[in-house]
Amino acid sequence: MGLRGALVILGLLVVAAVALTAYDRGRIKRRLVAVLESAFMGRSKDGEGEIEEAEASWSDRRVLRPEVEPQAAAEQEAASSDDEAGHEEPFGSIDFIVFLPGEAVVERDAALGIYKQHEYLIDKPHRLYGQREGRQAWGNLARDPERARYGLLALALQLADRSGPVNESELNAISQIGLKLADALDRPTRFNMTFEQALERASALDKFCGAFDVIATINILAESAPVFRGPAIERAAQEGGLEFGNRNIYHRKNMQEGPCQFLYSLANLYQPGSFDPLRLDVFQTQGLTLFMSVPSVPEPPVAFKDMVETARLLARRLGGRLFDTDRKPLTDGGLRAIQTQIQGIADRMTEQGIAPGSVNAARLFPP
Repeated sequence: MGLRGALVILGLLVVAAVALTAYDRGRIKRRLVAVLESAFMGRSKDGEGEIEEAEASWSDRRVLRPEVEPQAAAEQEAASSDDEAGHEEPFGSIDFIVFLPGEAVVERDAALGIYKQHEYLIDKPHRLYGQREGRQAWGNLARDPERARYGLLALALQLADRSGPVNESELNAISQIGLKLADALDRPTRFNMTFEQALERASALDKFCGAFDVIATINILAESAPVFRGPAIERAAQEGGLEFGNRNIYHRKNMQEGPCQFLYSLANLYQPGSFDPLRLDVFQTQGLTLFMSVPSVPEPPVAFKDMVETARLLARRLGGRLFDTDRKPLTDGGLRAIQTQIQGIADRMTEQGIAPGSVNAARLFPP
C-alpha cells in the first residue's frame, strides 16, 4: 500500500470518528432533554407519548383487587388463625420493654440525655416513656416538656415493622441501654418478656403486618376529554370535601380523635404523583388515583364507601371513568368485592387485638 492509500484510509477513519462523536453527542442531548422534560412536564415534548405512572409510597404494598387473590386469601386465613397478635394498648403488645421502677422522681433531661447518647444503636422504632409524677398517665420523654418529672420509666422497642421482625442483636442493644439508665439513675430493671418470647412475638407480628398491610385504590382515567386540567381537579376535589396538603396531594381528613390523620388521599396517577400548587392553572393529567391504607384508618369499610362516592363525584365532574389498579373498569360488583375484603380485614384485625386505626395499628402501619 502506497503513501496515498494510507492517507485515504486515515482520512476515512477521522471522518467516521467525527460522525460517531456527533451522533453520540446528539443522542446524549436528546436523552438529557427527554429527562428534563419528563421531570418538569410529566410528559413527552409533543404530548403524545405515554406518561409514566407515579411510584407512590405505597407502590410496594399489596393492593386489593375486585377478585380475591388466592395467595392473599391464604395469608389472611393464616393470620386469622394466629391468636398471638396481642391486646390493644399504647405499648406492651407490640413492644419489648425494659421497666425501670423507683421511688424517687426523675427529671426528664436526666433520663433523656442517657437515652439519646445510645439510641443510635437501634434501627427499629423505640421510645422512652415515663409515668408522670402524681399521675398514672404515660408520657413520651422526647415530646414532654423539660420540667416533666417521672416515677416509673419504660424503655420500649417495637418488635416488628415493615422492614421485618427484631433480632437478638437489637434486643441486646435495647437491654444495654436499659442497664445504662439503671446504673445512672440507681434503679433496678424488669423486663416484660424473655428474649425467646420477644423473638416469637416479633415473628407473629411480622406475619400480622404481612397479611394486613394492604392498600385500596380507585383510579380515575380521562374518558370524555383527553386530560383532566388543574383548575377543574381543584374544584372537584373541594366539592368532594378533600383538602390540599401533605406531600402536595389532596386528603380526606379524619374528624375523629385518634392517630389517623387522613382517611384516604387523591394523587396524580402519573409522575411525579403530586400537584404543583404554583402551576395548577397549567397542570394536566390523564388520570388520578384515590388510595387508602386499610389497616391505618378507623372503620375502613365506612371510609372506603366514602372514597367510592368521592371517586364517582370526581369522575362525573371531570369526565372520567373508574378503573382498578390493573386498568380494568371498576363495576359496582367489583367495588362490592373490594368492600367485602376490607370488611374481612377489619374483622380479623379486631379479633386479633389490633383494631384498624388504633394506636398500635398506626405504629405497625405508618403512612
